[in-house]
Amino acid sequence: MTSTTAPAPALAPAARLSNRLGLWFAHAYVLGMCATIGGAYVFQFGLWEYPCPMCLLQRMFMLLSALGPAMIVARSRKGPVTTAEFASGWGVAIVSALIGGTVSGAQVLMHIVPPDPGYAGALFGLHLYTWAAITFGLAVPAGAVNLVLTRSAQPLDAAQSSPALRRTAAITLGVLAFFAVTNLLACFFLQGFHWQMPGDPTGYQFFADLF
Repeated sequence: MTSTTAPAPALAPAARLSNRLGLWFAHAYVLGMCATIGGAYVFQFGLWEYPCPMCLLQRMFMLLSALGPAMIVARSRKGPVTTAEFASGWGVAIVSALIGGTVSGAQVLMHIVPPDPGYAGALFGLHLYTWAAITFGLAVPAGAVNLVLTRSAQPLDAAQSSPALRRTAAITLGVLAFFAVTNLLACFFLQGFHWQMPGDPTGYQFFADLF
């Protein structure tokens, strides 16, 4: 009488330097998108230049684009990241960046003909929607390169073998959550309880209605 034993499950390959760098890049992507929105906050809360609906829409697509790599970061805290999870995360980043780039590109074209001064202030001669178009334009190839280099860039078990990556994951996800919540609140206060937001807001409609 012979006994059969189930074969032992194959172990996932250990993360190499390139796999750890791939996970670090996912962190950098998320924080970079948040930093771009943070720059817009300087104009909104520091210079009192209120974002228009198209500006807010671009912020939302930045957050959605950052959500893709954030999914990879969050998954890495629980165990090895599979190829499918890695590809899905960067797929979300690319698609969101493509749509966001379309919105920012449309706003650039709306103000491109002289003597239109453009909407709101500028940084180094470029308006924020132009910077958004540049950001989305860089985000798409960044995500595409990660997909092309999936075998080398997918995190595998990089977070389990690196205490620094595990600690940084909480910070990165916390920063993204902060910008997601604050942007939602900014949208609410700008629009108040109205169905539509003015195309050229001059204040926070919620407080104008309240007082």
